[in-house]
Amino acid sequence: MSAASTSLQMAQIYDYCLTIAPEVQCELRWTVIRVTFTLARYVPFIGVAMTTYAAVANWSKFKSCSTYNSVSNG
Repeated sequence: MSAASTSLQMAQIYDYCLTIAPEVQCELRWTVIRVTFTLARYVPFIGVAMTTYAAVANWSKFKSCSTYNSVSNG
């Protein structure tokens, strides 16, 4: 992961932290627009969690690939 990518992710997390309180305190009724906004804003966290879990769960399979890679490439 590059430094620019990490910086952008940290800026996005900072934005979430700054705007979570007004979103929680908002007394507006739930409309289609608000539901769509909420889903678009928070569903990516589920995707990140699932991707991280898959990477950790399959880590042992990737370790055996490095042995094969070193043997096949000499």
